[in-house]
Amino acid sequence: MKRLIILVIGLFALFSCQLWEYDDLSNPVDNAIPETYLSLIATDTIYANTDSLGQLTYVIGEEPDSGFVWDTLAQAFTTITTSKQELHWWGEDSDGTISGYYYKWNTDSSWTYTNLESGLFYVPIRTNLDVFSFEVKAIDEDGNLDESPARLTLPIQNSSPEVNFRYLSNPLIANIHGDTSYTFGTRTFIWDVYDQDGNETITDIYYSIDDTCETCWSRIDGSESGITLTNVEPGQHTFYVKIKDIAGAESDIVQFPDSINISEAQVWTVLPVEGDILLVDDFPQDGNNTSQIWYKSILDSLVGSGGYSVWEIGEELPYSSTDVNATLSAFDNVVWFGSYTGNETYPNADASLQSFVWNGGNLFMNVPQFWRRDSSFTWFPIDSVENINPNGRLYPDRDVTSLVDSTLDLKTSYTIANRVKGLYPNLREEGELKGEAFDQITHLYQMADPGNGDYWEGNPIVCSMGQFEVSPVELSGKVVMMTLPFHNGSRAVMEGNGSASKLIQYLLEVEFIE
Repeated sequence: MKRLIILVIGLFALFSCQLWEYDDLSNPVDNAIPETYLSLIATDTIYANTDSLGQLTYVIGEEPDSGFVWDTLAQAFTTITTSKQELHWWGEDSDGTISGYYYKWNTDSSWTYTNLESGLFYVPIRTNLDVFSFEVKAIDEDGNLDESPARLTLPIQNSSPEVNFRYLSNPLIANIHGDTSYTFGTRTFIWDVYDQDGNETITDIYYSIDDTCETCWSRIDGSESGITLTNVEPGQHTFYVKIKDIAGAESDIVQFPDSINISEAQVWTVLPVEGDILLVDDFPQDGNNTSQIWYKSILDSLVGSGGYSVWEIGEELPYSSTDVNATLSAFDNVVWFGSYTGNETYPNADASLQSFVWNGGNLFMNVPQFWRRDSSFTWFPIDSVENINPNGRLYPDRDVTSLVDSTLDLKTSYTIANRVKGLYPNLREEGELKGEAFDQITHLYQMADPGNGDYWEGNPIVCSMGQFEVSPVELSGKVVMMTLPFHNGSRAVMEGNGSASKLIQYLLEVEFIE
């Protein structure tokens, strides 16, 4: 009986220990090594082979003769041209947390640390198809490093670059009112480039004029976004441009003019520079060029048909101000007449016109719609510009008095059907200019005393001439502003006391040569 009790107690003790006893947690386990993972995107198989020179070549997807699956890459690349790749990775640590990562491309000589789990990389590509490998390994909070990094092999297929002329950098037919773009010998072409492998891979830009033969191309650096051609010979021309990347892939050739782009000018004609006077037609609504013909007839009588050049702008200035500057600077004197009804381009040429005058050029502006005081000609000494006929009518037989020579007096011959501006100079005191450094300002014309139906009071100025003091010993050219229109697109409107041509003659033969 006693033996039985002892046996039962022993069995109870045995089962009791197995049921209620636990591992001793005071003895920690060894630190676990973290594990690292990469997200894989590539799905094609990479095959490698050697060419006749023993160099490795690669093919994606289709196995070449004697090809083998590419799995490792030992050699390093040194080119700095890049292709963009975005990679993601993560790590796991069974006994703690991941504190960061070390990563390395096969092109790198050392590992780089980061606490991020993604990165945007630029890997060097030098051939049509290249192969790169990326490795990353996690490190935990205890300093344990994954000794078996996650590895990804990437095929980088080079894509051909693209080039296109920048939007609106070439004139539209709708803006120039015809299919021919006329320029003088300076023309700027601007383009945008794109390469799926990164624009950094574009190394060469080639351009040519009139021919695409193998030896016709000129090279500029791949980082350039345009080129200004100078001294282009008069006549019709075509401009071509193409680009090439580090792997030797070329873009398609783009050209101007291009018959495919039917909204753009279809002919590019370069005009010769004739004479030292430029007549600028800034009257786009004058479809028959009636006002231009009137101005030309005046210049024909003064300097002859070969003594001046004509620039008909249309509704849009050249895209590049470089071309505007170059065109103006090719001449000593500019006669610029604006529209009778608006839509002139001269406000956008403000900086170029100022530069032209500052550099010694003489400028006559006949701009009846002159009103953009806050956005253009702030350098001209005008305090305000106000309507002298708010009803929009300036009737015939109104005297416009010359303040320098009575023989230059003018008179309206037809109704001027727009609002005429009076110029009110910006003066500190009589004879002294406020603000801009002008050597002198001369008022050339004012309205006579108002008559029946006139709205102005006194004698508002309608034509003034100013000159900059560029330095203590040097003056700028002269700039003359006339707000009364000489022509309305149908007929001359200032012929009531001899032709308005006498003012132009006075400027060209007296003021602009002094």
